[in-house]
Amino acid sequence: MKWSQSRWVLGLILVSLSLSSVQAQEKGRVSLVLGTKGSPFYQSLQCGAMARADELGLDLSVSAPNRFAADSQIPVINAVAATQPDVAVIVPTDMQALVMPVRQLAQRGSQIITVDQTLADTSLVETQILTDNEEGGRMAARQMAELLADGGKVLVITQPPGSIAQDARTQGFEAQLGTQAGFDYLGAQYQANDPQKAAEIVTSTLSAHPDLAGIFATNDQGAIGAVTGLRQAGALGRVKMIAYDAASAEVAALKNGAIDALIAQDPAQEGRVAMDSAAALINGETLPATTLTDIVVLTADDPAQADQYEYQADCL
Repeated sequence: MKWSQSRWVLGLILVSLSLSSVQAQEKGRVSLVLGTKGSPFYQSLQCGAMARADELGLDLSVSAPNRFAADSQIPVINAVAATQPDVAVIVPTDMQALVMPVRQLAQRGSQIITVDQTLADTSLVETQILTDNEEGGRMAARQMAELLADGGKVLVITQPPGSIAQDARTQGFEAQLGTQAGFDYLGAQYQANDPQKAAEIVTSTLSAHPDLAGIFATNDQGAIGAVTGLRQAGALGRVKMIAYDAASAEVAALKNGAIDALIAQDPAQEGRVAMDSAAALINGETLPATTLTDIVVLTADDPAQADQYEYQADCL
């Protein structure tokens, strides 16, 4: 090959490499920080996000703390800040404690989306992707009133205060239950995402209140533990059980009668919407302050709907 031809071919190669580099730089980088490892809900959210990110050509990285707690999640967010993604999609584990690390992340140039939970200072957030958690709590209370026509003693098992979504579920449940005659509300007890703790709460409550009539658990871990506690106390079926989420263990318990109703979200949808929102931000678009995703009541009478909303534990 002549030198002039070689230079021409080399020039084409360099131009091609340069274009590839520009395309790589233009490919949006998105970091997704989940609420905790090992959660069927967050695994399903991750699966939805990964599938949509692949469709959109986003460079997505996913991380999660070992526990659903601010002190576990803050180092994860700090590590994400060091990588300076274009967009950070975060499930804040505490509406107050996460404000400062998220603010520092935003100051380094990342645009912020919250999903499933949100922050006390929403000025840091481009959009919030949520379900109407307070309405979900009201839905649970209405189901409880249908199950317990004569009322009775009712307990809530939830997270310690600070999880804005689960706080809202409890508040909605309490407000709606207060409009129903005949109920004796025993208050909320906290299980800190620990099924064993939830089981202990149930057995100790039944010891103090053997006439306990109903339980509302505000997430899957609380529900799984509560079912264990009811089984240990020989109270399955007698104590009516309503729970948030649709993890596989919960759906199985719904079908076998251990749980009477589930208030199900669509975490895969939340993941997809989060990636659509991230792509829109990268393209310079303006987003609404809040996007609400689906929430439904599942009962054993409609197993097909329960199968439809069951959380996807593994990405296919």
